[in-house]
Amino acid sequence: MAKLVFISTHGADDVERASLPWALATASLAAGHEVHMYLQGPAVELLKKDGNADSLQHEPFPSLGELISLFLEAEGHLYGCAPCLQSRSLKQEDLLDGVQIVGGAAMVDQCLTADKVFTYA
Repeated sequence: MAKLVFISTHGADDVERASLPWALATASLAAGHEVHMYLQGPAVELLKKDGNADSLQHEPFPSLGELISLFLEAEGHLYGCAPCLQSRSLKQEDLLDGVQIVGGAAMVDQCLTADKVFTYA
């Protein structure tokens, strides 16, 4: 199977655009692919433990909270942009279990070794 990287930059600012990469990434995991999801900009707000993502839904997709839960249950790799989190005063303890905080160099390495990279900007 393939190694896929998804890069998403949307959250509550555009729920439809935020839902698309999660739906495709979750479907990719179900198909047996290795999937890495990297969130930048407003998308990092979805990583908070507070459950805000549960209230964000664009029909016909499940809520973003449910999509994120499905992604993590299927053992997807989830990353938050370190500078984007820092600018929002978010620390590791504020984030869902399983989120890794990484800088740009780590994500570039993931992209260079991926079979395909999908960007949602």
